[in-house]
Amino acid sequence: MRVLVIGGTGATGRRTSAELARSNEVTELLVGGRDPEVIERLTSLLGDKVHPAMIDTADRAELIAACRRAQVVVSCAGPAHEMEETTAAAAVEAGASYVSLCDDYDAGAAVAELDRRAQQAGVVVISGCGLAPGITSMLAQLAQDELDEVDEILISLALSYGDLPTPAHTGHLVHAMSSPPAVISDGKAARQEAGTSPQLIYFPEPVGWVETVAWAHPEVHNFHAAPLRALSVRCGLTERAAMDALRAARSAPLSSTSFIRRTLDVAHTLPPRGPQWSAARVDVVGTRRGRTVTVSLGVVDHLVNLASAPLALAAQRLGSGSHEPGVKSPAEAFDARSFLVALGRRGTRVARLEPVPI
Repeated sequence: MRVLVIGGTGATGRRTSAELARSNEVTELLVGGRDPEVIERLTSLLGDKVHPAMIDTADRAELIAACRRAQVVVSCAGPAHEMEETTAAAAVEAGASYVSLCDDYDAGAAVAELDRRAQQAGVVVISGCGLAPGITSMLAQLAQDELDEVDEILISLALSYGDLPTPAHTGHLVHAMSSPPAVISDGKAARQEAGTSPQLIYFPEPVGWVETVAWAHPEVHNFHAAPLRALSVRCGLTERAAMDALRAARSAPLSSTSFIRRTLDVAHTLPPRGPQWSAARVDVVGTRRGRTVTVSLGVVDHLVNLASAPLALAAQRLGSGSHEPGVKSPAEAFDARSFLVALGRRGTRVARLEPVPI
């Protein structure tokens, strides 16, 4: 299997490339980027089957040509609201299956429009298979499988800014805090104001309690077939001062992303400092044998691991070529239980969160 990693020199791209380089299923790995010195140094460390690929994502013809060299294209390029539609369309045009770290609602909607073209090309497109969407999609599906009927899904994220202080991550945080989140409320699709409705959520240790707010994310696209009464995504930073700075940036629209990043770089070091770990929690409410039940599952790890491990695993599984073509959610493309079991072997294990009876 030949794999191309777009954005392979960033923090998550490097880790994803290393995961794929270790896979026996990958016969050739192309690591894409714009800095020849960085790419050469990285590929020299990853083994003989890993080769550099100079890619300017702004050059459509060059991007498509690079995608034609692979059977599976993996995109770690970001932020997603700027890159996703371009990279996904190029992969489909080149006849390659595609999986990414996309975590933006509008970008996910744009990629969904590629479904017919993907089917005609005989390729699979998964827009978002990192932590969220990705692991959270699998947790939600695993929880749904335990219930007779599903009524509500709440996805909560606790992210450490210090865990991954990169320009792309900062760009996503700013965009997510300033875009209206898509939700399902009373069975209908709706939008709400970002950064509102603060709520304390408990995450697996060592993260613990984190204040979360309404967050713009693409999960609504992943559960379009389920007749849900409610679906929402919440997020908070584990560093309280960094979260306060991000909220302040939301009310100052003229601030540049670089200025906000410098502010967050300072703020996340101020007390009270949260743990530099990130976590996700999925609560699914439904019925089992006529009784209302809540299934709560979670994961905790460093953010680069939570993003790269599922992305690399998805790329390996897409390489089998046994999937129905088209644009798919992670849980549509892969069996949730077997996917999570495979992640567990890589160190990302699922925690079941249950109240202790008193």
